[in-house]
Amino acid sequence: MKKFFVLGLGLLFLSFMIVSSPSAGQKIAVGGTGDSQELLRAVAGALEKDLKGAKIEVPDSVGSGGGIKLLAAGKIDLARVARPLKEKEKKFGLTYRLFARSPVVFVINPSVTGIENITTKEVIGIYAGRITDWSKLGGKKGKIYPVTREPGDSNLSVLEENLPRFSDIKEVKAKIIYNTPETVQTLADHKNTIGFIPLAMTKGSGLKILKLDGIYPSAENVKNGRYRLVTLFGIVYKGKLNGLARKFVDFLYSDKGKAIIIKNGAIPAR
Repeated sequence: MKKFFVLGLGLLFLSFMIVSSPSAGQKIAVGGTGDSQELLRAVAGALEKDLKGAKIEVPDSVGSGGGIKLLAAGKIDLARVARPLKEKEKKFGLTYRLFARSPVVFVINPSVTGIENITTKEVIGIYAGRITDWSKLGGKKGKIYPVTREPGDSNLSVLEENLPRFSDIKEVKAKIIYNTPETVQTLADHKNTIGFIPLAMTKGSGLKILKLDGIYPSAENVKNGRYRLVTLFGIVYKGKLNGLARKFVDFLYSDKGKAIIIKNGAIPAR
C-alpha cells in the first residue's frame, strides 16, 4: 500500500512539472515604437504558448523615445525602437540590439484603383501639393489625401535621407499623424488616402502596397540594395538580461522567431 502511495505522489509531482513552466507567473512589458508593435505582439503570442503561463505585454505605441524613457525609469522591461540609440540615451547604461529591418512602403486606401506604382517625382509632387488628383497618376478622378508623420519620426527620417528632394519640400501638404498604428488606421478608414508605413505594419490592414520607381519592397530587393527605404527594428534593455526578458530576446533570434519576423514582412538581422 505504501509503495502505491509513494508512486502516486511521484506521478502527481511529475504531472505538476509537466504542466508548470519555469516561466509560469512571470510577466514583462515591451514598450516603445508602433513600427514593430504588431510584429512583436505576434512574437510574444508565440512565446507565451511555448512557455505556458508567462505573460508578455506589448502595449500601444509611445514612440521609440518614449519606450527608452520608460525603460531608463524602470517602468518596462524591454524597449522596442525603430532607430539606434542616440548619444544622450547611452548615458542610461542601455544595450541596443538590432533584430530586424523593415521596408518603409507607400500604401494607398483600397478605394484608389488603377495604380500599382509611384515614382519619386510623383511622391514629391503629392507632398508638395502640386499633384492633387489621382487621375494625374493614372487612377480614377478623385482628390488625393496624403498622410505624413511628425518631424523626427523614424519613417519620415528614412524618406528624408534616402528619397531625393523629399527633404527639400518647404511646406508639406499632408495631414500629420503622430504614431504608426494611428497612421495605419487613418489610411484604412479614409478613401483616397496615401501614406508611408513599415511593411511590417501592413499585415491585415487591407492597404495596397505600391512599387516605388518600379521596384517592389521585397526582402530580396532590400537585401540587394535596390529598394532603399528601410527602417531598423531594435530591442533595448538595461543591465543584464535575465528571466523572461532574456527568453524573449533569445526567442527573437531563434529560428522560430525569425520565421515570425519574415511572416510579418520584415527581414531578420544576422
